[in-house]
Amino acid sequence: MMNFRNFGRGAAITLLALAGLTTNASAFTIDGNVEGFWYEAGLTANRGWGFQYLPTGPEQGILFVAGYVYDADGAATWVVGQAEVFDGEYEVDFPLLAFAGGAFGPGAGAPVSSDFGTLNVVFNSCHSADFTFTGGAAFNQTFDPFLQIVAGPGNDRCVYQREFSGCPAFATDLGDRNCGIGGTINESVTLTNDTTWVLTSAVFVGERADIGDPVPENGPTLTIEPGTRIVGTKSGRTALVVSRGSRIVAEGLPHAPIVMTGENYEATGALAGDWGGLVINGAAPLNTCDAGICEAIGEGDSGAYGGDNPYDSSGVLKYVRVQFAGDRITDVDELNGIALQGVGSGTVVDYVQVHRNADDGIEFFGGTVNARHLILTDIEDDSVDWTQGWQGNLQYVLVKQIQDDQVDTDRGMELDNLEQDNDAQPRSGGVMANFTLVGKPGELGINPRRGTGGNFSNFIVTGFGNCLDIDSSATFAAAGGPGSRTGVLTFENTILDCGTNIVENDEETPDPWSVQEFFDEQPGNMEMDPALDGLFPPEGAIYTTGFELDPLVYGEFFEHVDFIGAFRSRETAWHYNWSEFLED
Repeated sequence: MMNFRNFGRGAAITLLALAGLTTNASAFTIDGNVEGFWYEAGLTANRGWGFQYLPTGPEQGILFVAGYVYDADGAATWVVGQAEVFDGEYEVDFPLLAFAGGAFGPGAGAPVSSDFGTLNVVFNSCHSADFTFTGGAAFNQTFDPFLQIVAGPGNDRCVYQREFSGCPAFATDLGDRNCGIGGTINESVTLTNDTTWVLTSAVFVGERADIGDPVPENGPTLTIEPGTRIVGTKSGRTALVVSRGSRIVAEGLPHAPIVMTGENYEATGALAGDWGGLVINGAAPLNTCDAGICEAIGEGDSGAYGGDNPYDSSGVLKYVRVQFAGDRITDVDELNGIALQGVGSGTVVDYVQVHRNADDGIEFFGGTVNARHLILTDIEDDSVDWTQGWQGNLQYVLVKQIQDDQVDTDRGMELDNLEQDNDAQPRSGGVMANFTLVGKPGELGINPRRGTGGNFSNFIVTGFGNCLDIDSSATFAAAGGPGSRTGVLTFENTILDCGTNIVENDEETPDPWSVQEFFDEQPGNMEMDPALDGLFPPEGAIYTTGFELDPLVYGEFFEHVDFIGAFRSRETAWHYNWSEFLED
């Protein structure tokens, strides 16, 4: 435990005591995680500072500091300051104001303020920070704190226990607590949360595979600690690729998510395409060949994926944000925010957000992986995409399209079996429940095509130009049609509210049967305004209870709730704390 040095000829800083100041600090980063009282223990002077954070936008806010300063004669001065801060920063300068005079109470005279130097704070860990004060002649001092947080988090909640002491051997020290990684990682390593990890090139966890290469039995594992920030750079065509046979264990926490982002803040010009994105290659089945083990090469030259193990595990993604990614290499070769390529059902994907991606938000290329609690915001192509025989389960998904007319976007869901063979087996067909899709006028909500199946239940689709458009003769044939439904493609407990709810193609290639009749004959379907309060149903909405999932279709993966949409209410929403870029 470190101690303060003497603060300017007997001057001291007392413990701040502010009525009503909340102290819900959780982890080291300059945001709400540093809130609380930082004081020097063991001295009768009880010197210290108090911090409080006010969020003002995604990944940014105002940090307030306050304290008493005493001169050598014991005269007290009340000192306060504030500064704009961004997630991922650890150092902040506060211009300080001193207050004197005035009276407390309604209508009382205001105190007089004056400039009082600058306080620089460098946060090292949950329990350690360096303070440097520069001010008048009597207060020019640098001092070392012990430091502790009063009424802050316990050690079981704080994730930033370690102070940065340098980059590990597999990384390059880029300065300013940044460690650079690039190339191939051939041994299991951990990305710790005491540094910012900068991708200096494409990073492969395990050797990039080609078609026909055996799947390693014990490939390396990339472990990422909660609260870790990974920054991709545009110049190096950077992406994070988990090769087949390797694993990623990125398990964040609600108060300390793992963030994979571009090199710019949104407030300073962050845009889609700042870096490549996250690619995970697994060894689960595809439908890209006639017989045997099917494999494919991922877009962006990300290596081979696919195999014969539907239960394959590529690791864990939990409380993870991937933002400002996507690399449009060519019109047909593009990196998504998250590409799950031949990923098996042994992989855990839960509480994951993709924001402002230049291509699709999340795309499933075959495989059997399941996911819950997905958020796709401001995606500039399709928010959810699948192909190559993906067969998995999804529950609790929010799609919110960008409303800016100057920014392109596309479908909420673009769903294919296989472009080259619309009847390839296994047929794509996700089993899905509890989606809210909030679209942009002129765009299409859900587009099953190219022979895909899919079971849709408890969906809200609103705000698009068109809600539902079924395409391709193979899709219609697989679904069966009104009065002859096969169960391959179904819609139940679904609310449509768009400029045109159901598209009926009746020109050059007429639909073989009426999609309207197909939709109407299935239980619980409605065409109505859900009257969302932002993203949430209004109190007392008729669709927040009584709409149960079919137990014959929705198996043990699903929570058997009875409300339509991603959320039952604002109060019970699951997106709080770990997600960003949502106004509601």
